Amino acid sequence: MSTDLMREPLTAQVHRAIISYIDEARLAPGDALPSTAALSERFGVSRPVIREALSALAALGLIELSNGRNAVVRQLDSHLVALFLSRAIRTSPEPLTTLMELRAPLEIEAALLAASKSTASQRADLVSLEKAMRDAVGDAKTYIELDLELHRQIALSSSNPALLGVTEAVRGLVFESMIRLRAHREAEGLVGAEHAEHAHIVEAIVAGEPAAAAEAMRVHMDRTALLVHAVEAETASRLLNQPVI
Repeated sequence: MSTDLMREPLTAQVHRAIISYIDEARLAPGDALPSTAALSERFGVSRPVIREALSALAALGLIELSNGRNAVVRQLDSHLVALFLSRAIRTSPEPLTTLMELRAPLEIEAALLAASKSTASQRADLVSLEKAMRDAVGDAKTYIELDLELHRQIALSSSNPALLGVTEAVRGLVFESMIRLRAHREAEGLVGAEHAEHAHIVEAIVAGEPAAAAEAMRVHMDRTALLVHAVEAETASRLLNQPVI
């Protein structure tokens, strides 16, 4: 056993071990874990330690506990991923850039997959969304909400649940960044240019052209990243020039 692991509290070690067991055993939502006695024997620790670790997992929403029954794996949602990503991104020196570096490759892959895997119904939804966005270009709040939904629908159309999960997990952070980017676009007279990028993405997905869809999304992400750098540079400049009280 490593020195670092030995310094880690026993309950925390068991907590991680149970998570690994759930993953390795491929337990699905609704599946029961072994009994407390069986887990105690498996991990070589006392039953109180097992119960404490299970309580911690229940508090995180990974399992469900009930009297007289073994713990049951719960249906996972994106809130744990969202919490981790939010803390990691918000504590970064350049949070918007960190968010873009996470999103860009995932959004590009989602567009590529959507072009090859989306259904006729999903493509029709994308066309409707793009039209609604075009009509709402001058309405910042509505456009941002539709923009978020477009990216979610592309992730949904990719048929990749992990891509969709991460997209939904960072939705709040992306909404905040879009508000700041919209203000920058308005100040620089750039409103509307982003919609042409969105239209190219949708056009390629609907045409069933994966390479073109990926390239259109890459262009959109690259241009958005340039705006992100400009916004963060402005923020850094303001902070640097604030008077010291």
